[in-house]
Amino acid sequence: MANKLYGEQIAKDLAELTAHLNTHEAVCAERYGMVAYRLKRLELVIMSSAGAIILLLIGLVFKG
Repeated sequence: MANKLYGEQIAKDLAELTAHLNTHEAVCAERYGMVAYRLKRLELVIMSSAGAIILLLIGLVFKG
């Protein structure tokens, strides 16, 4: 009898852990999407800045 109750408790705990894991995976997937978007935007800013600096330096070399 006690063994059966123990098994039911394990099944209940397992179901609860599965629910928590699924929620965690969904939250992490959303956060990952946001981080990837921000990284792409940051990459664009850095590349644009580098291009502007290179053009400025080329302009200074040919002007001076």
